[in-house]
Amino acid sequence: MLEILAIVALCKKLAAIAKEKGRSAGWAALGALFWFMGEVVGEIMGLGLGGYLVAIAFACIGAFVAHTIVKALPEAPVAVTPSL
Repeated sequence: MLEILAIVALCKKLAAIAKEKGRSAGWAALGALFWFMGEVVGEIMGLGLGGYLVAIAFACIGAFVAHTIVKALPEAPVAVTPSL
């Protein structure tokens, strides 16, 4: 349950950062994707209870990478329409 709350908070934060830069809120999906990929990698290692902790650690690393990518996005170019 706490993981779901963490993913929702992460996605909201990433969407806010992306909108701030004039980008689509769809960038928030990157955070959820990286979180789940981190958990899958941790579970593949198969260390029992230690595997769960490793999965959470990899999920946090994925969240950090997603945050770093969205934070590094350049500002979206502003389209200028000529007035007639």
